[in-house]
Amino acid sequence: MSRGAHASKGRGRPGTRSDRRTVGQAGRDGARRARASTRTGGGRVGGARLNAWGVFRSEIVKALSIRSTIVLLVLNLVLLPAGAALSAWSMTLIAGMDPGTGKALAHPVELPASLMWSSVGGFTVTCMIITGILGVMTVTGEYTTRTVQMSFVADPHRVLFMNAKAAVAAALSFLSALTGLLLSWGVTYALFATSAGGMGTLDDSERLLPWVTVLGGACVLAVTAVMALGLGGLCRSTVGGVFALIGIVMIAPSVLSLVSLAGDRFAWIKSVAACLPSQAATTFLTGGVDVTGATVALMGAAGGGSAGAGSGSGTGSSAADAVASAATSGGFDPTWWQSGLMLLAWAVVLYAIGVLVVRRADVK
Repeated sequence: MSRGAHASKGRGRPGTRSDRRTVGQAGRDGARRARASTRTGGGRVGGARLNAWGVFRSEIVKALSIRSTIVLLVLNLVLLPAGAALSAWSMTLIAGMDPGTGKALAHPVELPASLMWSSVGGFTVTCMIITGILGVMTVTGEYTTRTVQMSFVADPHRVLFMNAKAAVAAALSFLSALTGLLLSWGVTYALFATSAGGMGTLDDSERLLPWVTVLGGACVLAVTAVMALGLGGLCRSTVGGVFALIGIVMIAPSVLSLVSLAGDRFAWIKSVAACLPSQAATTFLTGGVDVTGATVALMGAAGGGSAGAGSGSGTGSSAADAVASAATSGGFDPTWWQSGLMLLAWAVVLYAIGVLVVRRADVK
């Protein structure tokens, strides 16, 4: 056999020196590509570095591209002034009618300005369900459609993913609620100012009421959206999240109120009910003003317009005393600002639990 044949035979064997050099070079190239890929995955996707603003913008686009988001925001914006108009109309009706006979008063009663602001925010607690559903669906919508897998591929930082969703849900809820409450203000003011008895002015102790009603009401609905978003992350199911929201906001207060009527030994349950989100929001929106007492006084004054000043005053006073006695009976009775902190605590705790579950749970 010739020397060329031997050389050709040697080059064809696997495991010769040239093959080993080729394999070694390929291994080093693969290692370099792996290290480059690792550096890219640590903070970049597709060559672009992830940041909070970019994730926030992507969540805005996703939220506004879903029809249910637009429907819920518009529904929230419409219900607030509609409920305010209904409440204001009922107040003007009470001020101009004798509750005993149902006839119109010759001299209608002047409407307190505090009742106008109470009417402005009259449907805020009801709209907690709407913004709550928005918050739940912000998370569960992606789990239902399986798009959450692509979201986690694009943004592997799940905490940043949840924070961006919370910011978007809170911002959209706040803007929708603020617009609706400003419309409520205009509608309610028009009804109160044109009433036959006119409208009074706010006392010094009621100066915070407009700010608490408008800005505070918008913040209440934004905080509710974040709280519900935590429930959505906890349940990862639209049905489960919405039922959990309804249970906390509507069912639990009703059940606790019924149980507290069973006897004096269950009176402490009223204190527990006062700490629930819906009741905390109701107390917070009063701004420390006794709106219930003002309503009772208005009814008493309207009744006194025809039944006589003495009897009307006595009726209004006794009714107001009964309301005050019912309000102060029991244990813990939080102030308006304490109730606001309780609602915020509910949102923080439930949102933290939802983020923890989303961070640790596998995507199926």
